Amino acid sequence: MTRVLIVIMSCIVMFSLTACEGSRNENSPNGNSSQSEATESQKNTSNDSKPAEKVIADASPQGLEPLDDKPKTIVVSILGTTDIYKLAKEKYEALHPNTTIQFKEFETKGSMMSASEVERYIKTTTTEVLSGKGADLFAFTTVELPIDKYVTKGAFENVGDWMKRDPSFDQQQYHMNIMDGSQMNGGLYIMPVEFYLEALYGDAVGIKNAGITIDDKNWTWSQFAEISKQVTDGTGHTYSMNFLPPEAMINNLVSDNYTRLIDGANGKASFDTPFFTDLLTGVKEMYEEKELRSDAAEFTKSYLSYSLMTSPSDYLLRLAMYYKDGKVYQKPHAADQKSGISFLVTNQIAMNANSEVKRDAWEFMKFLLSEEMQSYPKQQGASGFSMNKAVNEKAIEAVQANGIDKAVAGKGGDVKIKVTEENLQVLRDMLSEASLRNIGYETTVQRIIAEEVKAFFAGQKPADAVAELIQNRVMTYLNE
Repeated sequence: MTRVLIVIMSCIVMFSLTACEGSRNENSPNGNSSQSEATESQKNTSNDSKPAEKVIADASPQGLEPLDDKPKTIVVSILGTTDIYKLAKEKYEALHPNTTIQFKEFETKGSMMSASEVERYIKTTTTEVLSGKGADLFAFTTVELPIDKYVTKGAFENVGDWMKRDPSFDQQQYHMNIMDGSQMNGGLYIMPVEFYLEALYGDAVGIKNAGITIDDKNWTWSQFAEISKQVTDGTGHTYSMNFLPPEAMINNLVSDNYTRLIDGANGKASFDTPFFTDLLTGVKEMYEEKELRSDAAEFTKSYLSYSLMTSPSDYLLRLAMYYKDGKVYQKPHAADQKSGISFLVTNQIAMNANSEVKRDAWEFMKFLLSEEMQSYPKQQGASGFSMNKAVNEKAIEAVQANGIDKAVAGKGGDVKIKVTEENLQVLRDMLSEASLRNIGYETTVQRIIAEEVKAFFAGQKPADAVAELIQNRVMTYLNE
């Protein structure tokens, strides 16, 4: 049962796709920078950062060369240019007349990408990134890309170094907890621009009446499994959590135990081990015992519901909709993982380690995080939380003064939504404390896992055979 616990983690990912109506819009912030004269060669050679494998913390980082006014072009690779990026280009070029922002888009035949187009986009982007000759910046949003491979191969700059070296980058203005939680291989190689929070909404009264005490600040998946067994015995609730397909649960568990299962830097994986097969069998057991369910067929009979939070209004709506006396709980974590609020990054950007305009590319990245750009109207409603603290605080204050966004409120029907200082303080705390990044949906490794485990849950293959298949595919992927 203990192993089952870990299972629950993967559930979060699926629910986010099923229960969350917020679209993953791209947000672009704006930041001002000083301009003075310096040679372009100085700017683009003296600021080179080290590749992922060679990054060493700089105890006394050097400052940046000032921007010059020589003509230059910053190429941004992006699936499709959205209004927010178009606005960022317009405003940035107005502030920097010598600079042109050029978008390199992926062409599709229709508004929706076909499976073949998705595969072509992944291959094209991967070839471009790993060649070292592609765009200066890469914007990532909704399509799964092998980001872990990009970082391992040293294709991206460690923008954490640029943050330290730039005296105009005031870290207190941003959610550095999200930045820190997004580090890979000892550095920040992909800068978050927008994110969702994820948590469990729970029936607080029902849990109390069942005689269950949940210390969600410290609980592990093993503890969750034990509690899950208790709350489904004679309490009128059929299962403890819903909206959790087995393959999504597994991938959440893999996310929590990523470093234990995957050593991307050295091209190694550990899926052909008892640890992983125990995860598989534990997850299957929880579904067979009806502690977990893939859909919402018996929504009211669940004590907990996994959910994403995309804005202050969205958070309050879910708090009112899911349970009469709803409460937000932290998601459980792996036994050897620190406790904390979990989050998903929905919009992020990286710098090519071989770019010839790094100094200017960094300035545009910083511009995307500015209050002006992060306050773009698309940031409202269900689009995601800003990396800029001031923008999030203003959104919370707006809800407190005027009630939740009407478009969001319309999704709740006649549900009475309580906007209280207590509820909003819970949200503020989650924003400032979020530290555990759920990467269960954004890597090629997780896609491989999701494809292969279905045969096990359908009873077509044993756990050992599936684990071996995953091990072989992941090893091939890591070393190709």
